[in-house]
Amino acid sequence: MNPGLKNIHRYIYFFGIALVAASLPLSKVTMSSGEIILFGNWIVEGHFKNKFRTFFNNKTALVISSLFLLHIIGLIYTTDFNYGIFDLRVKVPMLLLPLIVSTTEPLRKKQFQNLLLLFVAAVLASTFFSMFNYLTKDFVDIREICAFISHIRLSLMICLSIFILSYFLFSGDNYSKTLKLVFAIIIIWFAVFLVILESITGLSILFTTAFILGLISLFKMKNKLYKMGIVALIIVISSLVVIYFNNIYKDYSSYSLVHKSEVRKVTAQGNPYSGDSLNYETENGNYIFRNINDNELRESWNQRSAIKFDSNDRKGQFLKYTLYRFLTSKGFYKDADGVSKLSNDEIKAIENGVASVNYLQKKSLRTRIYETIWEIENAQESANPNGHSVMQRLEYWKASLGIISDNLLFGVGTGDMNIAFAQQYDKMKSPLEKRWRLRSHNQFLSITVGFGLFGLLWFLIILVYPFLIKWVRKDYFYIVFFIILILSMTAEDTIESQAGLTFFVFFNTMLLLGRTIEETPDQQSVK
Repeated sequence: MNPGLKNIHRYIYFFGIALVAASLPLSKVTMSSGEIILFGNWIVEGHFKNKFRTFFNNKTALVISSLFLLHIIGLIYTTDFNYGIFDLRVKVPMLLLPLIVSTTEPLRKKQFQNLLLLFVAAVLASTFFSMFNYLTKDFVDIREICAFISHIRLSLMICLSIFILSYFLFSGDNYSKTLKLVFAIIIIWFAVFLVILESITGLSILFTTAFILGLISLFKMKNKLYKMGIVALIIVISSLVVIYFNNIYKDYSSYSLVHKSEVRKVTAQGNPYSGDSLNYETENGNYIFRNINDNELRESWNQRSAIKFDSNDRKGQFLKYTLYRFLTSKGFYKDADGVSKLSNDEIKAIENGVASVNYLQKKSLRTRIYETIWEIENAQESANPNGHSVMQRLEYWKASLGIISDNLLFGVGTGDMNIAFAQQYDKMKSPLEKRWRLRSHNQFLSITVGFGLFGLLWFLIILVYPFLIKWVRKDYFYIVFFIILILSMTAEDTIESQAGLTFFVFFNTMLLLGRTIEETPDQQSVK
């Protein structure tokens, strides 16, 4: 090929890769545009015979892209073929990116580092946009501030960005002190933003990844002084985290030992109370489902609020249950007298889905943890999981396991996931409303639902295979990405959305196939 033309294709390739990297936290549209540019450039470049020979001789590329083949096989026994084809279209990057990247000259070290910094800059921009929403707009759920992608996906990208910048901050790479100071400030900002976002998932992944990296470093280091330093750091950070959570739990538990609300027979107006004496859900130590008079609540509430007693609050929860919990948290009885004691600000808070007086202060990570503890402790008692993330996940996992037990070996197929879950929720007589009846929220369960134990084994091989390559086991970037990825997959269907799928495929492909490993002679085992 003409050298000038070759350079043009090279520039277009880097532009396409850079566009995908920058779009991950910012735009699904330009993310797809970047992939189209890459594929178009690959087609125009030609040399297909050599390219396909290179691709089929590259075991790593074949293993990564084989996940797309698994989805094709799943079409054979699916009943909803239309949805199966739609799902395949979404997951085309699983085939295209490994094909294009493995048959293109890898990026040099500096180019790859610039690509990583571009990704970090895009993540930073996404947090700034989200912070603008936080400061200028009203929202019921803190997750609504994320402008472009889900808060979970953004949290994963923030975690990866923190570790990327940490590498550049402490490595011997030729970055000025001023730039390294900027890196440090951005790392702090990312950590602060995760707290503002109340992202328990993101913070858990951040600390767990750091803990695992610390252990890895501990085993690899020979200097005893450094080892002692790492051990001390792990102990101090772990202790601080434990103390923080323990203080929150003690605060929570101080209420649950009280059970202040005595059982009464009639309200101040002489109407009988009802309740469930066998339901032990509590709020601030008071039983939620005792001392209730719905008629008084309905009449008095509807006089004070435009959102009716028998409808949903702005969080999508049954308003009457939110009202039950809020009144209970204040030690009030669930009657007209209880509603009359609520301030106007408290009425608005209940309308917005605030279920406890403890959550009235400015939303914070502490409040989010408090809510999570309540959900975990009351998961067995509550008959209403709607709007509660922990209890909803239990329903998702229960539904997933039910589907898997009926389709153990090969799953339900590529196109029948939605049908299978809809049927399973009906079969379970799940209390979840239709809008909350989602899929597994666990990637391993999701794969098993779709493709059975056969598909799960295939998927695990894809994940583990890169570590058969010697240099990968020592590569900081891939180890960090892998840990973050696996942790995310335990809590989310990471590759079932466009942003999550592209995040998975893009970094898996670029880290394994798209860069020159200058430090080791094993680079050829990747290509």
